[in-house]
Amino acid sequence: MCFEIPSFGKLQNDNHNMKHLFLLIIISFATLNTFAQDLSCKKFRNGTFKLMNENRITIIKRAGSEQLEYFNGSKTPTSYSVSWLDDCTYVLRPKAEVFKKYPGMPKDAALTVKIIKTTANSYTQTTTSNFSDNVLTGEVIRIK
Repeated sequence: MCFEIPSFGKLQNDNHNMKHLFLLIIISFATLNTFAQDLSCKKFRNGTFKLMNENRITIIKRAGSEQLEYFNGSKTPTSYSVSWLDDCTYVLRPKAEVFKKYPGMPKDAALTVKIIKTTANSYTQTTTSNFSDNVLTGEVIRIK
């Protein structure tokens, strides 16, 4: 058997190539990070929005830690407290009057809303709950 022992010049050249490879990897990660989708969820924390689901229109008014929802032109809102988990995820918990309106709703009910896509004036959300296996997806459009 014969083993080739690299010369000092070859080792130096391999070291130089490794530095280039490492630099290329760093630049690649930086580029991917730059072009990753910026959801810009914070701009939708407050405002008035419209959600359309199965021929049903819901007007949502969200300000601070409160969200009011008006279903199909109703004058009486369903009210929730809002807790933001991160820039794009929040939890809605029904306020006391909601349990009077919907007596079958569990007392520990929580809806988790995740913003998965944004545009200039709308976002797409998925909504899950701790009392149903259903996952609802819909587009929410800013109207104010």
